[in-house]
Amino acid sequence: MGTEKTREGGKADKRVLGEEWLDWSGDCSDGGKIDEGKKTFLLLSMIVLSVIILLSALFLYLILPRFESFGRIWAAAITLFFIVAASFVIVWYILLFATVVSRRSYMNLCLTRGSRLFFALYPLVLRVGGIFGITRDRLSHSFIRVSNTLARPENGNGPVLALFPRCLNKDVSRAAGEICGRFPDVILHVTPGGSVARRIITETCPRAIVAVACERDLISGIQDIAPKIPVIGIPNSRPSGPCKDTLMDIEKFKAAIEFFCESR
Repeated sequence: MGTEKTREGGKADKRVLGEEWLDWSGDCSDGGKIDEGKKTFLLLSMIVLSVIILLSALFLYLILPRFESFGRIWAAAITLFFIVAASFVIVWYILLFATVVSRRSYMNLCLTRGSRLFFALYPLVLRVGGIFGITRDRLSHSFIRVSNTLARPENGNGPVLALFPRCLNKDVSRAAGEICGRFPDVILHVTPGGSVARRIITETCPRAIVAVACERDLISGIQDIAPKIPVIGIPNSRPSGPCKDTLMDIEKFKAAIEFFCESR
């Protein structure tokens, strides 16, 4: 755990933050709000996939003579495998892009079997984003927006689980709690961290999740849960810094709850 300090009225306010905030500078000048569009992650992921395919093609070009020494059939087989794999990735990405842009599901490929490939892209895209000066939080916000677009309602019998962080502003938490109270199949839990949230998910077996947290916590949870359970993440804003009196867009939260509850 790391300890950070913020200044309010000339007094130091010590608080204990999670390890994911060890690099926080203590700057709250932007109000702690991030608004990064989906195109940031989509464009960077396109760059990553293009580089991977080009490097794979170069590798194939270099090793192909060795396969030909065992017979042309081996060279043809490895070439065919590369073409099929590359074509799958290209088609998958085109469908993913079309789904995100149009909000229509063109093929279950990019929502189910291809979903793990989508989540596997994030660490690579994060590194490329750093090269272009895009911060981790901005890129995470963009990733969450793309992931939210891919979420689809399930027809299971489980409840819709709403997860709040303990640091959420009391007035905002109360308003969001009232929204949850309008839907009988919504269960609300306030969690102190990711490990507790995972335990609650295991115990409740929800058909869908609406989670409110900082981008860093949401990324971890979405990568673990979204391939199995549809998740919509609502990033909070942090006018007083992380883990203290955070805010969220209450209308986006309401829309997410209605999306899962009224789409059955």
